[in-house]
Amino acid sequence: MTTNITKLKSSKGAPPAADAAPDVIAEDKRGEKVALRPIQVRVPVTVFEEFSEQAGREYGFSHGAKKRLFLKMWEAYKAQNM
Repeated sequence: MTTNITKLKSSKGAPPAADAAPDVIAEDKRGEKVALRPIQVRVPVTVFEEFSEQAGREYGFSHGAKKRLFLKMWEAYKAQNM
């Protein structure tokens, strides 16, 4: 018994049509560049671990998660106190 694979060969490995592919260069979602400055505080190890865990749960265990959680907390603080 043989299998007709001609339908598979026509689409396998073919790139998407030019009009169907998004222009990833034109869609720059990074926003404007903002000058960054480091902030460093010393906290107990348990606080650091809890903060890291929470950041990972909210933003994924990847680079920048703690920064994003800190900025979220800062915005919430400003909304309540300023």
